[in-house]
Amino acid sequence: MKIEISKMDHSGNGIGYIDNKIVFVPKAIIGDICEIEITDSKKKYDVGKIIDRSVKSDDYVLAKCPYYLVCGGCNISNLSYEKQLLFKKNKVINIFKRYLDMDIDIKIIPSSREYGYRNKITFKVENGVIGLVDIDNKIIEIDKCLLVSDRINELYRIIKEEDLSKVKKIVIKECDNGLILSVLGMISIDRLRDKCVAIYLNDVCVSQKEDGYIFIDDIKYMVSDKSFFQVNGSNVKNLYDVIVKYGNFSGNEKVIDLYCGVGSISLYISKYVGSVLGIELVPKAIMDANRNKEINKIKNVQFICGDVAKLVDDNINGDVLIVDPPRVGLDKHTVSVINNSGIEKIIYVSCDPMTLVRDIKEMDKYSLQDITGVDMFPQTHHVETVCVLERK
Repeated sequence: MKIEISKMDHSGNGIGYIDNKIVFVPKAIIGDICEIEITDSKKKYDVGKIIDRSVKSDDYVLAKCPYYLVCGGCNISNLSYEKQLLFKKNKVINIFKRYLDMDIDIKIIPSSREYGYRNKITFKVENGVIGLVDIDNKIIEIDKCLLVSDRINELYRIIKEEDLSKVKKIVIKECDNGLILSVLGMISIDRLRDKCVAIYLNDVCVSQKEDGYIFIDDIKYMVSDKSFFQVNGSNVKNLYDVIVKYGNFSGNEKVIDLYCGVGSISLYISKYVGSVLGIELVPKAIMDANRNKEINKIKNVQFICGDVAKLVDDNINGDVLIVDPPRVGLDKHTVSVINNSGIEKIIYVSCDPMTLVRDIKEMDKYSLQDITGVDMFPQTHHVETVCVLERK
């Protein structure tokens, strides 16, 4: 059946109508006319799969990746990068208007790399077959992924030649000085040692030539198998510089950094403030954070390991609060404590505008002063946002 795409949803899916029923079409863009097959039918909507794009949108560009239509990763590669940024800008504007009745303007800082920007990739393995997850949640075999570097793809090609019958998942991280390989399952590492600075099998380090590390500006961060960093290493400095800008620090502020991870933000801003207290649930992350603090000889940062929701009551005293929560956003207790605190300024880093507006709505004792988008995820619908809130 044929459908004309008139809109796109916040997840990058095309939207059209058949017999007045809404149909979501992944990988379609506004102006496309597509032959589709209905793959899922619900009471209020259907989901369609493109069989043929009979009329291409004026905004259509040919995706560089040969797996684009079936892979579950990239979903707006048929838009030029300029149009991708416009999509993300309008997405955030529409979400703020719809759920907060707030008219905002937002600048999106582009990524310096449209492809090859990811420093981490996860491959799934089933019955010895390795690949990425497709739009039907099945494994798709690929030759390479365009979002990662040549050296990640080279290691992937070697791994594909190994016996993977006892492997379930493979994660490859890229550091400035090499690759870290993490395998869930068992695999021969003889041909992999020379390509990696470290190899982990089932969370146990079985080969290590040196510590992996990355630099963000002049801060050196050691990278372990469980370390979390922003996946777009080429744009992370821009993200952190927005935080510094919104902080407008005088050099004396006491800053609290919730969900601090390995301390990447805490350590980056340390030279601009009086002190930083970082709180993080994952013990390995706090170990890495303290190690990074020592390596960089930073004295004015302290890290606490524990659940933010349980620790926030006793540790909310400060001048500026930075929150960089997971995609689900802040829990209700943390929002309540923040709302009733004496904190004058909040800098909220979010990878999901929907949970961001939900939390802003609940923090009704604060008002939004400014917001900036940073494109950490080209070719996808995701966008990182940083906003600054001040106490009313």
